[in-house]
Amino acid sequence: MKQNRWAWYTLGLIIVIGLVAMIWTSVVAVANVWFMVGLAFLIGAAFFILEKGHLFAGWRRRRRKNNGPLEMELPEEKIKARDVATVKNGPIIVNRYARFCLINAVGLILLSILLTL
Repeated sequence: MKQNRWAWYTLGLIIVIGLVAMIWTSVVAVANVWFMVGLAFLIGAAFFILEKGHLFAGWRRRRRKNNGPLEMELPEEKIKARDVATVKNGPIIVNRYARFCLINAVGLILLSILLTL
């Protein structure tokens, strides 16, 4: 909980701003905004999780005309398929930025659903 302190502070700030906005707008409008912001945080969390997914493991650079061979293209330094497979089949890594986005996303989406019931 201590390492996710900023996520909870951000969630609390968004909730307070929404509660203040309920003075001028309807409850459903605030719940809709919370839901959309929660979806934006969910997309951010997906981005940060996929960023650590080693999607580009095993790619090689192409050599342009008139350039010498790249170090990766030398026959003794080819990437083995087994090495690429072990990297790609590694565990899913949820870093602190993804955890920040997930806490805010789940909190705002659940709160908006409960508010509209």
